[in-house]
Amino acid sequence: MINRQLKKALLGKLGVQPAALSKRAQRKKLEIPMSTDEATYLIAHEEGLRIDQYLTPEEVARIRGLHISSRPAIAAGKLEQKRAPSPAVPRELRFPGEFKVASPLLDATKLGEAHAMARIYPVLYVLENSVRELTKRVMKATYRDDWWNTRLTNGKLKTVYQRAAARMQTEKKNAWHQKRGAHPVDYADLLDLKDIICGHQDCFVPNIIPDLSWFENFMKELHPSRNVVCHMNPLTDDNVKDVQLKLRRWENIIKNASTAIPA
Repeated sequence: MINRQLKKALLGKLGVQPAALSKRAQRKKLEIPMSTDEATYLIAHEEGLRIDQYLTPEEVARIRGLHISSRPAIAAGKLEQKRAPSPAVPRELRFPGEFKVASPLLDATKLGEAHAMARIYPVLYVLENSVRELTKRVMKATYRDDWWNTRLTNGKLKTVYQRAAARMQTEKKNAWHQKRGAHPVDYADLLDLKDIICGHQDCFVPNIIPDLSWFENFMKELHPSRNVVCHMNPLTDDNVKDVQLKLRRWENIIKNASTAIPA
């Protein structure tokens, strides 16, 4: 339910009737996926209202994330000299025909959950690997090919380096199985990627990621959903929608910063 005090303050600032505000919120929803309440809060934020006086910190972070996602592209900064051409045709992910599976041990509920989670896993896969690819491109362009060994072996990021090294060492014991990846960054999990980007924020903010605190909240909110799915458990409908919305927001960030991302 919408915060009535915030809505009243916004109507007073705009000097319009509720119907006019509703129409504006509906237009705002066409820009990026969001609820009507979120669209109203976003308008209030853009109009200069202190939304933190009305909303919880979690709600404020969500609205600021929407604001970032709807912003126009930001001019490239220090990586401007290594621009990547914008693709002429958007690449799309399409799925082949479904295969059938049955289990004598699982009931219909569990099989239904499997079917539902098969639809959200690709969203998480694309989102996490997009963050990973961005990390790899920017770090390589800034610190050259050996960035993993020169930028992560000291300080706070040493734990990221050590965790990946331990995973690679364990993998050697299972030589019969395929490798997890070709680069050490493929062995970094979602929060490891967050730490790498935050530890090198000058390379990413603001020419690619407009706001560091938004990015930190974005990754922390995504992490629990990622873990639930990757440990073979179902997400609620609300969390599924949240993950889908996060991918849309991330796509907008990348699209707006396309000229600043190295090839």
